[in-house]
Amino acid sequence: MMKLVATALGALLCFVGIIGFFSHSVLGMILTPFHDILLIVVGAVSLFFGMRGTEFQARYVCQTLGVVFTLLGVVGFIVGPGMVTLDGITYRDSNLLKLPGLMLGTADSVFNLLVGIVGLVAGFFPRQKEIEIDMAATQAKQKVVSKS
Repeated sequence: MMKLVATALGALLCFVGIIGFFSHSVLGMILTPFHDILLIVVGAVSLFFGMRGTEFQARYVCQTLGVVFTLLGVVGFIVGPGMVTLDGITYRDSNLLKLPGLMLGTADSVFNLLVGIVGLVAGFFPRQKEIEIDMAATQAKQKVVSKS
């Protein structure tokens, strides 16, 4: 399950990053070239661990994405309004977080919260299969320790 979620989140992030090179305002989001590259890199890491990693590695990726994206989403709603220029047109956004190379507006904050919440739920709520794997690993470790 973790691998599927990490793969899906990675594919979504890569997709939005790639589309951002062609349109700087996908779904109302503010996508700069640096933002696009960042989304593609983070998405590629998530895709890698979702497709090639173990369930636990994919779980850690989901946890990390969940914490980082949720924090960005929450902070994005706390900041005040600002002005942003996209493709020569100036827009006023009710929530504009300006970071070096990034401008995160309201739509970005919603996207970040959605990605973050999915990552948090997937990463911090273990499934039965993971509990069984963890229990088997603990039992095997105890057997090795008792033989020593």
